[in-house]
Amino acid sequence: MSGNDTLRAQQKSGSKILCMELAVPAFSFGGALLAIFFSDMGNNVDPRYFATGCVISSFVLAYLAWIRPRKDIVALSTPIYSIIFFAAPSDMAVNIVLELLYAVSLTVLLVRLKFRFGAAPESGVADLGKSLEEPIGEYCETVREQVPGVIPETAHYAAMAFALFAQGDYMEVVRAADAASAALTDADPLPAIATAFAILREQALLLEESEGLPEHFTEFSATDAGLLAKPLPPEEKLHDRFEVSLENALLLLYAAGWNASKRDRALLLSRQSFALKLFTT
Repeated sequence: MSGNDTLRAQQKSGSKILCMELAVPAFSFGGALLAIFFSDMGNNVDPRYFATGCVISSFVLAYLAWIRPRKDIVALSTPIYSIIFFAAPSDMAVNIVLELLYAVSLTVLLVRLKFRFGAAPESGVADLGKSLEEPIGEYCETVREQVPGVIPETAHYAAMAFALFAQGDYMEVVRAADAASAALTDADPLPAIATAFAILREQALLLEESEGLPEHFTEFSATDAGLLAKPLPPEEKLHDRFEVSLENALLLLYAAGWNASKRDRALLLSRQSFALKLFTT
């Protein structure tokens, strides 16, 4: 899949999510307004039929809550309450008021979900309940927001390189980095990934050959600073810069793999403890 194809897929998924978000107030308020309209017309249609809009909106809101990495239990439980509120017969006036109040509540919950529980993933599908702990989860989200559209093949190599390094297979890391570098194209929207692979390859080779701090080593450029998980130490502290460069490279590859290679998420989740340690060293 090319970078343009990936971007188009994400734009299509984002449009789908937006339509679902707009559907929450549209269905909930729409049903209540139809109930008011028909009651004013003297029609004896049971207003509970129009409450179907609130029920549909509840399920849509619950789905939007489910596909986020952080789950909002309040939004997830709205389908239960919609069925309880609108299943039993009630007075028409009370039912319409209840529909309006419920529509307001759903809209408030939608706004809360959007601004407190983060954006929905581009894929628009649930991640099978898998989520990351902080601060690695927040960092992955930061990378995803700044640089959407990492090519899945590149992300797969990033995940594999991270996992191989975590288990100490340094020569395999070198091979994975070489394969990734050969596959990188101008379509990749994250040039810093090439630097991350270069850092990982260089340091994996040094570890394999049991060599110490080299006189010169690969580092991220100043323009990459906004994507790095940890700030670089002062230039005179070469040993610290050497170690932090590796930690930043590993974390950036972890984030790229998590965000754009769905098939590798189980693998990365199993190596999450190693990623978390990188933040504390």
